[in-house]
Order: sequence, then structure tokens, then C-alpha cells
Amino acid sequence: MTLSPLMALLVLSAALMHAGWNVMAKTAGDKLLNIGLISVGLGVVGLVFTPFVDFPDRASWHFLLGSLVAHLGYYVFLSTGYRHGDLSQVYPIARGMAPPLVAFTAWLLIGETLTPLQLTGVLATSFGILSLALDKPLERAHSWRPILFGLLTSLTIMSYTLFDGQGVRVAGDHFGYIIWLFVLDVPLVLAYCLWRRPGALGYFRRRWRFGLIGGVLSGGAYGISIFAMSQGGLASVSSLRETSVIFAAVMSSLLLKERFRHRRYVSVVLVATGAVLLH
Repeated sequence: MTLSPLMALLVLSAALMHAGWNVMAKTAGDKLLNIGLISVGLGVVGLVFTPFVDFPDRASWHFLLGSLVAHLGYYVFLSTGYRHGDLSQVYPIARGMAPPLVAFTAWLLIGETLTPLQLTGVLATSFGILSLALDKPLERAHSWRPILFGLLTSLTIMSYTLFDGQGVRVAGDHFGYIIWLFVLDVPLVLAYCLWRRPGALGYFRRRWRFGLIGGVLSGGAYGISIFAMSQGGLASVSSLRETSVIFAAVMSSLLLKERFRHRRYVSVVLVATGAVLLH
């Protein structure tokens, strides 16, 4: 299934929002609690919409549960990666490995296939994204921790993409699946944050505005992506969504003052080329 031009444009806007909330998560403060707070903010925003949507049909419940567990792993690995490395290194590894993993597992498990041109697009996008990350930072040598946790994050992205891509198709109400995913995510993430950081509630009270803004960006980004997966192929949506690394590269340079070599612009061209080939 190929995305319509309008849906492709919406997925690109989701990529911009996704980069935005990740930049917020990487800013000052506890990285785990920043991401946890954004998740709670997302749940609060979702709660407002629950009266207007249906609860997902029973056929999607096991997909929903799998996605909730995968998302918790995503938050844990991503926050740990951000604690040890730059956004411009961890984020591209996490997002860059996801499209080929999704393409392979979607073909293996549910029989989704890509044309040769689309497969070339997935590989070009992924190679461009990974080359953004594997370029050695100017100010220090590579550390194995950002790379490891970036790779672990990519596995969780593959997992929740597959769960949600299938779950939303059998949920009955597409938007109901999306909204309830956001709401049900909160108890699991909140419990983990309280276990790891006993002072989490005080941190959340002080920075609730941060959480709401991040929650709106996160919800818009993933909500659009899940809806797009109900209209198009999982690998196509995944690859186009991962162009968020272009926006993240710009934001990390301008807002976080992370420095990288000019040859990374070649990587950005590869990502853009891959997105064009997919459509």
C-alpha cells in the first residue's frame, strides 16, 4: 500500500513534531523523568478525547498490550542513551535501524512486500540516518553506550510499530485505538519512574507545562503515524517518519549546540532521496 500525497505530508509533519519532543527530552534535567513527564502529559491530553472515541475492539487488545510493553522499553533505552550521548548520535541510530527492521519483520510475519524501488528507498533512508550517527563527534571519541542504547531503542521501535500497525487495523475505531494507547501508557510509565526515581512526583509537579507541551508534540507525531499505518504499508510509513532525523540534526545544532562535520549534509541528502523513492 502506498501513501497518498496528503498522508505523506502529514507523516512529514509528524516527523517534525517527533524531533521536537526529543529535543525537549534531551534538555536540562533528568532524562528519564523528562521522557516520563512527556508520556504523562500525552496521557492527560488523550484523556480529554476518550469520551469521543470507542474503546478498541477485542481483536486488537493483544496488540495494544504488546505496544504498551514495547513503549516502556523505548522510553527506558532512549533516556539512557540520552544520558550517555548526544541527541545527534543516539537519535539517528535509534530511528535509522528501525525502517529495515520493520520492513524485514513485516515481510516475515505478515507478508507485506516492497517494490524494488521502495526497498531501495528504505535502504537509502536507513544508510543516510545511520551515517549521521556513526560520524565521530568533533570533541571526543566514540563511546559504546550511546550506540548500544540507540540500537536497543530501534528494536523497541520495530516492536511497537508492528504491534500498532496491526492493532489499529482491527481496532474498529482507529482514533479510539490511538487515544487509548496514549492513556493506558501512563500507569506503566509512571510506575517505572516512581520505582527508579522516588522524587518523580515532585519533579512532575514543578514541570507540568513542559509535560503538556511535550505530550501534544508526542501525541501528534505518533497519532498521525498510527493512522497513516492504517492507510499505507508499515515500512513506507516507518521510513518516511524517520526523516525526523533531518529536523533533529538541525535542532541539535541550533538549540543544543551539538557540533558535527559538514559531510553529514550528504547523509541528509540520502535520507531525502530515500523518502522520494518510497513515494
